[in-house]
Amino acid sequence: MAYKVFISYSTKDFPLVDYVRNLLQHSSVEVFVAEYSVVPGQSLPAEIVTAIKNCNLFILLWSKNSKESEWVPQEIGIATSEKKPILPVVLHQNISLPGFISNLKYLSLYENPDGALSWLRTNVFEQAQKKEQTDGLVWLGLGAAVIWLFSQK
Repeated sequence: MAYKVFISYSTKDFPLVDYVRNLLQHSSVEVFVAEYSVVPGQSLPAEIVTAIKNCNLFILLWSKNSKESEWVPQEIGIATSEKKPILPVVLHQNISLPGFISNLKYLSLYENPDGALSWLRTNVFEQAQKKEQTDGLVWLGLGAAVIWLFSQK
């Protein structure tokens, strides 16, 4: 199964969101961006909640815009309550993270955009590779268990 990344953002920051989404696209990484991931006719809130609950990493693109968003604080709340790993990426200087995640170390895009995005891509791909290896070992273990069970007959 793919390593699932949920990106929380303000639609006002969409050019950057689109760039990050494309940066993280890989055969072993599934990126959820509501604009692309929710099909017309589906319930946006329901799909967002499901995607957060099923993600391996919640990336928060934190900006002045997302701070004012109606959706982003709710998405943070869901990710926090689901105990999802949250990686804040701060887009602007002098903007603090909200309440329950204010203690998290963040990636500051405003200081070194190329370096921050390179680190983000490398980190996500490393996590995806670890998940792929772990999933492979689980399947290998299940296969061995099935073989053992059948050999006991």
